[in-house]
Formats: sequence, structure tokens, C-alpha cells
Amino acid sequence: MACLQQNWFKNALQGQDQLRQRTAFSLGQVWVISGITINTPAAYNPYIRLLNNDAFTTYDQVMRDVTLSPQMGWYLDMANSAKAANGAIANENYARELLQLFTLGTELLNDNGTPKLDNTGNTIPTYDQPTIQAFARAFTGWTYKVTSGPQTFPTSTSLANWSSNMVPFDIDHDTGSKTLLNGTVLPAAQSALQDLNGALANIFAHPNLPPFVSKQLIQHLVTSNPSPAYVGRITAVFKNNGAGVRGDMKAVIKAILMDTEARSGDSNGPIASFGHLREPVFFMTSSLRGIGFTVTDQNLFANLLASSGNTMGQNVLFSPSVFNYFPPDYQVPGTTVLGPEFAIQTTATTLARANWIDTVVRNGLVSQGISLDFSPFRGLAGDKLTEQLDQRFMHGQMSQAIKDSIIATLSHLPASSDPDVQARTAIYLVLTSSQYQVIH
Repeated sequence: MACLQQNWFKNALQGQDQLRQRTAFSLGQVWVISGITINTPAAYNPYIRLLNNDAFTTYDQVMRDVTLSPQMGWYLDMANSAKAANGAIANENYARELLQLFTLGTELLNDNGTPKLDNTGNTIPTYDQPTIQAFARAFTGWTYKVTSGPQTFPTSTSLANWSSNMVPFDIDHDTGSKTLLNGTVLPAAQSALQDLNGALANIFAHPNLPPFVSKQLIQHLVTSNPSPAYVGRITAVFKNNGAGVRGDMKAVIKAILMDTEARSGDSNGPIASFGHLREPVFFMTSSLRGIGFTVTDQNLFANLLASSGNTMGQNVLFSPSVFNYFPPDYQVPGTTVLGPEFAIQTTATTLARANWIDTVVRNGLVSQGISLDFSPFRGLAGDKLTEQLDQRFMHGQMSQAIKDSIIATLSHLPASSDPDVQARTAIYLVLTSSQYQVIH
């Protein structure tokens, strides 16, 4: 899997399609699989391609492609799930996580992402256990397409064609009728493909899907605490892109990034509850881009970023569970503010971040395949250097208190033969500050 992580980091840092890469990574943190289970590059890599290809399609296309992907079939056990026999029940893993994590959530939502309440003020469940069982039955009868030889059910992972969709075996599919969401009934005697199509269409049409998905995409791309109004505006675009299309990813992503709430920091100071902690991947890549870098060894630099991310709490492609590296509803301790990425922010990972920046500013990555260029920051007076770093790393939003602290520190540096000591010190102070690590 190390070579797959290498390729992933090459694309993350050097790819020319950064919005696609970022969107695909966000989708992968919703539609989670993990190298802990999918532990060979040949099996995992087609899933990365799938998310990249579907990043700007429609959400129902994402739903269908992931559902039929052999990787998800392996990870959540839909592959080789057969109709129940002798009183047993069909495997519920994929059906449960599809509803709970990938599409709808557990509580009914208003279009602005807030929970609907019943007459007693309690939240209302989106579905119940019999509904999960009905979906599990609808997803029976699928197995891996074989690379060669006769197709059988069940098919072992050792024979799976990882670049092809799973294939149906109607003889192993539960053909009884199934009652899904909102009382929709899949009639008896349908094929595995007919039931799968009907089940996915039932979920895609559910009113929870637009706000549930929209809020998570906003959290990954812009801010952990979007206002209900922000969620509501994106939900409206998700429901209809202006041309009658539901779930248009291009329209949704554009609306998220260009929303007035997302752009408010362009001209105004940051709002306390706005933004999100840079997860390790973005912390490392944004820091290197801001300084300016040259890759001298493609394999070494990617290995470095992969191992460093792991030390900071994010082992890319190895999510610890189907709930992602961090849950979307995690609250910053001692507050009511959502901060999903703070779930992996500990004393140890905080220190790992600071130590990594220390290595960066000392140009300690040269032996690891990355050479940094400090010449643009060389020879500037303390206030001019601080202003340049503010524009480059914080988009002009650095607080005056931090500016004053950096300028004062630079003024007390001892004489040195290193022409970049001032720049190294200032960059270290900027990149380890809370104002940089929390994106506004």
C-alpha cells in the first residue's frame, strides 16, 4: 500500500486538478473504505479513480458506482451477501452504513440541516431496523466479477476483477417484496438489478439526502459550523441546479465555495465560529506550497508526507473505521462548536505538527526529497516580512497581536551567518500558530 500512498500524495501536492482531488478526498471521507481491510493497491486504486471520476457528476451516480464497486462490496460485506436461509437474515452492514453515514443520517432534517422535532420536542428517526433489513434484502445476490474463468457465486476476493462492477446472481437474490423508506414497496419477483435500482432511487429521492450531504460537503470544504441558512442555500442547489437536475455535484461544489458565508472572510475579519482545523494532509501540503518547493525525489517525498500524516493522526487511505478519521458531529471539548478534525488533535499530534514545521524551516526535508526556497523572504525588514507571510499564508487575516509578537521576536534574533534565519523563524511562528492551523 505504500506505493499507493505515494501516488496519492503526488496528486495531492502536485496535481493540476486540485479541486477535483479535494472533492474526491471529501467524498472518500463520506463513502469510507480503508486499507486496513482493502489491503492491496490493485484492489484499492480503482476506488480512488472512481471517486475522482465521479467528483463532478451527480450524487446518484456516486451512490450507484460506489454501491456496485467491489471495494465497497468487500469492505462492508455486500459482496456475496445471499438471500436468507434457515431463519437467518441478509448481511446488514452495507445497508446500515449507506443510510446512516453515506446518504441520510439517523434523524429527519429540515432543509437547513436542523433536526425535525415531533410534538414532544424529540427528534424523529429517519428509519427503523425493519427498513435496514429490507434494504439488506434488496442488496442480496451480488458478487465480484472474476478476472478469468467461469463466474460463480460466491466469488473469492482472490479472483475478483477490481476494476469492474460487481455482477448479479438472481438465484441468490431475495425476491420477496420489500418495504423501504416512506412506505415505498419493491414488488416481489424482481431481479437483483431491479431491486438495487429501486432501493437507490428510494434513497436518492428522500428529503433528508440534500441537507445531510450538503452539510458534510460544506464541513469538508469550507467550515465546520455552517449556519442553517448556508446549509439551506446549498440544499436548494442540491435539489435543483436550476435546470431541474438533483444532486449535480458541479453546481453544489460551486455553490458551496462561492456562497456569501464562504466568501465573507475575503473582505471582513474572521468570525470566531467560522472555518475548520486543517487536517494533517492539508496542513502539510498548504505549508509546502506557501513556502515554495522543488521535489527532488518523487518516492521519498511522498513517503515522508504519508508517515508524517500518520504521526499527526491521519494515516491516509487507512481510516480506522467506516466513521472516517474523525466524525462530522465531533464538538471541540468544552464548547458546543463542531470541530470534526479536532477529534484527532491531541497533545502528541499537536507536538508532531510543530516538530514537522521545525524540520521544514530548517530545510530538513532535503534528504527526504523536497528542497525549499526561502529566497523570496530573504532580506526583508521584520514588519515587511510579517506582512508578506500574512498575505501568503493567511490571506491578510493575521491578527495584530500575532504580527506584533512575530516582529518583536525577529528584532531580538542574535546575529547569524544564515541569511534565512529571520525567514525561518517567522515562518515557523506563522505555521505553528492557531490562526494558521484553523482555516478562516
